[in-house]
Amino acid sequence: MFSMVKTLVKTVLAQYVKNQQLKRDLKAQRGEQERQWREEDRAVLQAALAANRAALEPHNGTLQRAAGVSYITLRCHEDTWTFMARTAFGVWEPSWTQSTRDPYDRIGPSPAKAVHFTANPNLPAGRITKADGGMQDIQLSGHNLVVVLDALYEATTSEPSANGARCKTLYDKLASLTAKLDPSAPPGRTTGVLCRIDDSMHHQYVTRPSGGPGFGPGTARNNVRNKTAPLLRKVPSPALSPDAR
Repeated sequence: MFSMVKTLVKTVLAQYVKNQQLKRDLKAQRGEQERQWREEDRAVLQAALAANRAALEPHNGTLQRAAGVSYITLRCHEDTWTFMARTAFGVWEPSWTQSTRDPYDRIGPSPAKAVHFTANPNLPAGRITKADGGMQDIQLSGHNLVVVLDALYEATTSEPSANGARCKTLYDKLASLTAKLDPSAPPGRTTGVLCRIDDSMHHQYVTRPSGGPGFGPGTARNNVRNKTAPLLRKVPSPALSPDAR
């Protein structure tokens, strides 16, 4: 009887030891797998950050050309400009149409927010024109163009990588404009040139096939007619509420 109990105890103990070892093995395997995943994620992140990075030498050339610009008109969505302005100047709100102080914080920064500018945007009233659909025109001086370009360049390597990718795309848009500048050309030819950040779909997705608006065989049901975008139409600022007067 005693030998049977002893054998049973040894069996249970051996099974317990085996189970504990199995748990340790599984934990080690799980740890190794997680380590590999972290290494893979890190490699992907490093590759993404490297793809977002702009070379320093071309960047210096971009800044040199931008410094010679009198001013450009930047046309983009207010969310795009808000992102660029916050990157370059520290603070900005989508509703603002000037960087000068506004006691009601309605069309410009309040005194409390104005102190948080890391660089002076120098955008007085009249330099930002709002339009329907959130689109707007911003008149940027060459000085501000340099500030925005340099801030976007520095932020291309920021994390998360989505911010870096966004900065790289916007940086490339502005840099492609400065690449067309010719310092030896007569001055004034590009004063007020329009730089539009408004990518569109390929024409095959937005042009209706010939043959009318039908949806028969050979036509794309979701195609829409390609129309020329109208010029921006100024939208009046909202009236002050009675409490703000």
